[in-house]
Amino acid sequence: MDYFYVSPKQIRDRIAIVRDDEFKHLTRVVRKKEGEQIILLDGEDNSYEAVIRAIAKDHAECEILRSRHRLNEPAVEVTLAVSILRNPARFDVMVEKATELGVRAIIPMVTERSIPKNEKHARLEKIALAAMKQCGRAYLPRILPLSAFGDVLTRAGQFSLRLIPHEQSSAASSIEKVRGDHPGASSVLIAVGPEGGFTEAEIAAAIDKGFLAVSLGPRRLRTETAAIAAAGWIIGSS
Repeated sequence: MDYFYVSPKQIRDRIAIVRDDEFKHLTRVVRKKEGEQIILLDGEDNSYEAVIRAIAKDHAECEILRSRHRLNEPAVEVTLAVSILRNPARFDVMVEKATELGVRAIIPMVTERSIPKNEKHARLEKIALAAMKQCGRAYLPRILPLSAFGDVLTRAGQFSLRLIPHEQSSAASSIEKVRGDHPGASSVLIAVGPEGGFTEAEIAAAIDKGFLAVSLGPRRLRTETAAIAAAGWIIGSS
């Protein structure tokens, strides 16, 4: 069955209105007809089995038959704070895969060694939306504003577990061990550095804020690979 996004504002009294790009996709791409069933995702943890009752010039009216809340969402809420990259396409891939894995929020981040780029927030949101529909997830990860590493550290206290992958730290434990030592952590922040890695001063500042240095294995990983691998380990073990 096909998935479509519908804004929560367009749902009332078990009637959902599909508009704009989603309406075009419904009518022009997959060519749905009145009477056919679809699944609607509102990006707020709700999915709806619905039937198309009427198709107008600029919208489709759908009757909700059944709703589900937080279906197949991970028990742990993971936020990724990831350095912006020289090649934006690699950051795009990270957003797509993180959405599929079940990450709740992504913070594009500037560190000392980041290559300055103008991250296009709207493009990242579109990538997350497409990935949400592709995998049938009902929650749309929040793409937060571009933030300095120091600002991320300032807000880190709200998370029950804070991790920073760092392959050169002698004090780093495997991410599996750290997760096993904190089975009750319900919210996890993972900070991932740029191509050149975090500076020693940044690592020290993070540890001072309660971050734990973790290892993702014996090889040096690209930023987007490290983010996906770390999120996968944490979500998969929850």
